[in-house]
Amino acid sequence: MQDFSFVWNQYDLIRGMFLARLTELTEEEVDVVPVGFKNNIRWNIGHILLTQDYLLFGPEGMKCPSYYGAMFAPGTKPADWQKEGPSLETLAAELKEQHVRIKEELHSRLHEPLPKPFELGDKGIMHTYGEMMVFTLFHEGMHIGCISSLRKAIAAAK
Repeated sequence: MQDFSFVWNQYDLIRGMFLARLTELTEEEVDVVPVGFKNNIRWNIGHILLTQDYLLFGPEGMKCPSYYGAMFAPGTKPADWQKEGPSLETLAAELKEQHVRIKEELHSRLHEPLPKPFELGDKGIMHTYGEMMVFTLFHEGMHIGCISSLRKAIAAAK
């Protein structure tokens, strides 16, 4: 069987860096939507959580609260939220729990096929849990970059 330890090492590294960055944020800062942006930092955090859960476990296996879809799914934005977003503390705890759960449930399954291939339009197709896991790491990194851009824009506006 193929050794996927490098994937888990990267997951530990990326999620660890992300969680460390969350400790630098304030509740006020995460709700600012700077000029030129449609989302805030809280949205990006929730989006990472929701998307990784959805992509790896499908709608039936997700552990995120059901209302997270209306808040953090692609195409959503804080301006349309019907309720207050979860606290930073809550999101950080859910990200930690998700990290443990993914490693426990998928540790020896990265070679297995997904229930059905996941298509990214004309960009490509993912067939295995390993391919999907690597994609979710890319996705998390992309949104960590968005959070950095938001922080710079917030700091510049002060």
